[in-house]
Amino acid sequence: MKCVLKIFLFALVFAGFAFAEAQDSNEPSVSRFRERFSLRFLCDYNFVAIWNSAYNNSMLNSNRPVDVGIGVGYDSLFTTFGISWDVSADFKYSLPFTTSKEKSDTQAFETGVDFFPGNWWLAAKLRFYSGFTAEVEHGSEKEREFIDLWFADIYFSLLWMATAKGVFAPRSAYFLDRRQKKSAGSLIIGGRLQRNIAEDNDGVLGYENNKRDITSIWGDVGYTYTFVFSNGYFWNLWGVVGIAYGREHADDGNLLLPESDIKTAFGYIGEKWAWNIVLKSGYSAIAFGEHLEQKYVAAFEILVVRRF
Repeated sequence: MKCVLKIFLFALVFAGFAFAEAQDSNEPSVSRFRERFSLRFLCDYNFVAIWNSAYNNSMLNSNRPVDVGIGVGYDSLFTTFGISWDVSADFKYSLPFTTSKEKSDTQAFETGVDFFPGNWWLAAKLRFYSGFTAEVEHGSEKEREFIDLWFADIYFSLLWMATAKGVFAPRSAYFLDRRQKKSAGSLIIGGRLQRNIAEDNDGVLGYENNKRDITSIWGDVGYTYTFVFSNGYFWNLWGVVGIAYGREHADDGNLLLPESDIKTAFGYIGEKWAWNIVLKSGYSAIAFGEHLEQKYVAAFEILVVRRF
C-alpha cells in the first residue's frame, strides 16, 4: 500500500512540473464567475468496510449505498485582512429505500462548511453512519450477521496549496465555483483536528464499555494536479498521506495512526451549469487497547452546480 502511494504521488509531482513548465505564466489561470451565488446538487454511492481484530478477523460492511444532498455556495461572504472568504455548505442524507433487504438497516447523514481564503482550504465536517453486516462462519456455512454499530466523526481541517501561486485552485475541480484556464498543480500541506466516537451496542468489538472516544491531531502532505482541456473539460488527480497522534478517552492511551486519501475528479464547467464525477478512496487505522481497527472508505460522487 505504501509503495503504491509513493508511486502515485511521484507521478503527480512529475506531471505537475512537466505541465507547469509548458504553460504561459503571463496568462491568468484562475478566474471568478459573474454570479456570486451557486446551488449544488449531490448524489453519492458509498462503500465503507471495517476490519477489527476483536471480531473474528471478519470484515464489517456498511449498507449505505446512496446519499443525496443539496448545498449552497457564495463568493466573498466577507473580507478579512484584504482576503476574500468564500463559503460552501452541504447537507447529505442516506436514502433508506436504497438499502438491500438482506443487509443491515443503515442511517447516515453528513454536513459541512468549507471556506476558501486565498490558497487555503478550511473545512468543518460532521458525519454519522450506523449499521454493519458481516459474513461469519457457522460450521461449514457462512451466514450474514447484523452488528449494531454506529460512528460519529467531527473534524476541522486546514489545507494550504503551498505552490498554487495563483494558477491553481482545487475548488475549480471539486466545487466548480472557479474556472481554471490552464493545467497546473500544487503541493498540499495541512492538518486536521478530529474526534471519532463509536458505539458498539452488541458488544463484539472490544471497546471499553462498548464505547470508544478518540481525539486526534493529524499532519498531511500530498500533491494535486488539474489537467484543463480547451473544450471546458478538466481532470484532477489528488493524493495525500498523513499521520496522527491521538488519545483514547477511556484508557488515556496514546495512539499513532496512518491514513491516505486518494481521489480523482472529471467534469465540465460551462457558463451557468457545471458538473463533475469524483472517485474517492481512503484508508485509516486505529489502535486501541490490544486491538487494531482498519477502515476503508470509497465513494462515487456526482455534483451538479447552477450559478445565479
